[in-house]
This record gives sequence, structure tokens and C-alpha cells, in this order.
Amino acid sequence: MIDINNTKSLPGEDEKALAEHQGLSTYEFKHSAGASFRSWEQYYKSLLADPYDYYRDNFAGRPIFRYVQTHPDMDHMSGLHRFFWQERVNLINFWDVKHNKELAEDSFEHGKYAYIDWAVYQCLRLGVGPDDSGGDSSRHKVINAQRGDLRSYWSDDGIQILSPTSKLIDECNECGDYNDCSYVLKFTHAGRNVVLPGDAEKSSWEAILASHSKEDLRCDVLKASHHGRMSGYHKEAVECMAPHTVICSVGKKPTTDASVEYSKVASRVLSTRYNGTIKVKIWDDGDIWIYDHTGSRIAVIDS
Repeated sequence: MIDINNTKSLPGEDEKALAEHQGLSTYEFKHSAGASFRSWEQYYKSLLADPYDYYRDNFAGRPIFRYVQTHPDMDHMSGLHRFFWQERVNLINFWDVKHNKELAEDSFEHGKYAYIDWAVYQCLRLGVGPDDSGGDSSRHKVINAQRGDLRSYWSDDGIQILSPTSKLIDECNECGDYNDCSYVLKFTHAGRNVVLPGDAEKSSWEAILASHSKEDLRCDVLKASHHGRMSGYHKEAVECMAPHTVICSVGKKPTTDASVEYSKVASRVLSTRYNGTIKVKIWDDGDIWIYDHTGSRIAVIDS
């Protein structure tokens, strides 16, 4: 499991993008639709999946062997409290970047995120679960892996850490922007590669390019960095990865989107904004099947 965001709301910029996609005014988007939904807004909200609901429907009773917090931004950890504290989902390994970011409780008073999620994050990164006090009684192991670290219990699972490095983390601590200390992970199964880069931006991609060959970066599926924004797009890195399919977790915001740039390299660019929950399944023979929120298969990448 990599990051969590349990918001079921549509930010104003999202409403604008979706209304524009339907050729509607924002008012029409909020108040008109077909027979099945009261409004287009309601329809698009129905595409959003709550992470715990997804876990309950697909993996109920199973522990989370590995949770990766790519970086310490709230839109990547909203829902930690419900998932691990309220619902008591068992956690075995917690991956986290060693950083010095701090947030005061009063900074959450007028925002859309909850301080309780930040507080739970602080507990998890110390090895403290909801039913213990840390130390030897901790329910989970905390892992602060960086690029180049090799251990059997992730290398054997086909996970390669492309980023971050100590230098990138130090630079993020100095500037107070933590996107470039994101975990960038490459997963390999049945000869297929998937790259998941959190919110990595220019510094991360340049460091990755400087230390990895083009062949090492090749992938079949890329989850677009920083929600598909231009700030996470790096032309040379994308060309080296040469993904067949790019998935934007959001994507197609009017002023920040990089979908057109990704489509110059990839055969297909998908967006959770329009497809809802996207599921990618890699079969043992190397075939890749991609499904939308209804469970319908929308794409196949043959081996």
C-alpha cells in the first residue's frame, strides 16, 4: 500500500475541469445530469473510492505487509487515522523518509485536512501502533530505506528504490518543500515494470537519470508524478522510461496538466478524474489488464 487519501470532495479546480470536459458551466455541473444521478458533481464523486472501503471489499482480515509513505504531504496521508487506528488494520512494515517537517495543530483549523492524521503519522514513524507504546512492543517495523539500499524482504518482492537519497532529503529539509524526497519505486513482476514516483519533481528525476541507465528505467506502466502536473513531468526521464500506459491520479486540470506531454511518449494516458478507481493487474504470463471503477477491462498490454 502506497499513500492514502480518503477525501470524497471535489476541489473547486476539479469541478471547473470536469464541467469544462462536459461543456457545462460550473452551475450546470452542480445541478444537472442524467436520470441516474442528481448532478454531474454527484456522478464524479461516485467514482471516488474510500481506501478503507476498498480494503474491506478486497482484502478484509489481511494485514498490510508494507505501507509506504512516499513523503510527508497531507494529501498523501489523509485517512491514516481511520485506516490504522479506528479500523485497527494490522500493519507489519512502515516505510518513511527521515525528514524534519513539522506541523502545528492550529495550522489545521481552517484547512481541509485533519490534525489527527498527522498525529497518527508521527506515531507510525516512531513505531507506535494504536495498541502499544512503541519500543519492543511495537506492532510494526519502521524502514527508512534510500536509493541503493538492498534487503531481501523487498528485493525478493521485485522492488527497486530509485529515490530518494540523503542529498535530496537534506535539500528538502532546507527549502521546506518535500516533493523531491518522495520515494520513487520500480516494481517488477513477470518481466513487467511499474514505476510509482509519488510527487517527485525535477531534482529527483535528474538524480535518477544520473545514476541509472535507460534500460534500468524502462517501464510498462507509469503512475504520473505529482498527480499528472507539469511540475512532476520530466521529458528526458519519461522518454527513458518509455511507458506504454501512464496513469494520472487526478490529471487534466486546465492550467497544470501534463497529459498531452505524456501522450507524446505513451500509447495511453488514463486519469482517475475520468475513469475513477483504476486497477492494474499483471498476470504471471506477463499480460497486463487495466480496469476502471466498474470493474470493466479498458486496456490490455500483451506480453
